[in-house]
Parts: sequence; structure tokens; C-alpha cells
Amino acid sequence: MKPKNWPFTNPIVSNLYGKPPLVWKDMRVQLVVYETDFENIKKVIPDPLEPRTNKVITWISEFQLGTTQGGFKEAAIYVQVKYKDYEGDYEPFLYVNSPLPLTGGREIWGYQKKMADINLALDQEAVVGKVTRLEHQIIKCTTINEYVASMAEIPWSRDGVFSLKYIPSAEANGEPIRELVLTEGKFTAHEGKFFGGRASVIFERTEIDPTYLLEPKKILGGYFGEGELFLPFGKIVHNYK
Repeated sequence: MKPKNWPFTNPIVSNLYGKPPLVWKDMRVQLVVYETDFENIKKVIPDPLEPRTNKVITWISEFQLGTTQGGFKEAAIYVQVKYKDYEGDYEPFLYVNSPLPLTGGREIWGYQKKMADINLALDQEAVVGKVTRLEHQIIKCTTINEYVASMAEIPWSRDGVFSLKYIPSAEANGEPIRELVLTEGKFTAHEGKFFGGRASVIFERTEIDPTYLLEPKKILGGYFGEGELFLPFGKIVHNYK
């Protein structure tokens, strides 16, 4: 099969996923916004990114209706960074419970995804999100729906999300692919179906998935609701050559 006839990705006779943009509808998501120390953020970001604020955003979501990647759950921790004139968020910790978004996210954008058990459920007056990996509860977020909120309350960065596309070479002394990518994804909350209130965040300490490095110092708010996510191709803003 000649390259011009290849599909978007491997396997070329039965490609695993389709081409962006990817779209998800009627997803559920829980978010917590908090502050940590600037020094903590420096520990989890690659050069040439620099910390921009001390705010952190946790994300635990459930996708059912979307393009090419099926139903799955995802969890992430975002920190706010800058590079040159770009302002973006960066995910030092990112987890999914399905191989489809794991593979596509790593191969296309360089999202640093790993597999984990992820749960998002209502429990009495609260929404509880849990991420468990290797028997450690590396993320536990609890939020209370106390008022109808706006997505404008979430301090997303202006230009999108940075990711580090880092693929080792197949040759022993070959050069790896190392690119800093910026992607302008967009989450839109459904009007009247997005709530805010009190929240808590707990990270169980483990050196294998050290989420505890981003220890919360002050909780700013928790959120839960429904919405839509749009994820296009990204832009390479730095090549590590």
C-alpha cells in the first residue's frame, strides 16, 4: 500500500482513530480550582515553560457521545504557564481509562496520558471524583453544587493548552522527536447545567505518580456540570533541536 493511500494513523489496514478536530457532546465534568506554591509548579513543567500564576485546576470527566474515540473517563491536573508571548495551561498529570484516547492523545499532541481507574459519581450532597493507579488514590476531588455557575469563573489561560510531544527514536543513538505543542481546545458548559460551590482536593503520596507535588494551599472553588469539548490540531511553538 503506497503512503498516499495510508489512513490517518496505524494500523494502515485498520486505523485506530480518526483525524481531528475531535468533538464530544453532553459530557460530565468536575473541576476544582486552587492555589499552590510557585516552587511546586516549577517542579512539574519542562523548559522553556515558566510558571505564570500559582493557580491549579483539576479535571475529572466522563465522555460518552463523541467522535472516533468511544466512551471513556479522563482526569488531568492543569498548571498555568507561559512561553514567549504565549499564555497557556500545561498538564503534568493526565490519565484515561481507555487505550483509544491514550494512544491518540500521545501520538498526535504529545499529551502525557497514562492508564488509571477513574470514577465520577454523586454521593449524598456531593460529587466525588477519584483516580486510582497501582492501588494509590492519586487524586480525590469532592465538590458541592451550591449555585448555578459560569464557565467564566474557571481561569483558563488565553491561548490554550501546552503539551510536550516526546517520542524516543527507534535507533539507539537517534534523535527523539521533542516538540512543544499549543492547542486551542474549548470546553463550553451547558447553560443552567453547570454548578459551583465548596470543594476539597486530596492527593495520596506516591513517587510513581507524584500528584502530591502540587499540594493545595487554598481552595478557590469547585464545579460540576455538563458541556461540550472541541479539540482541534495543535501548533508546534518550539522544537527541541
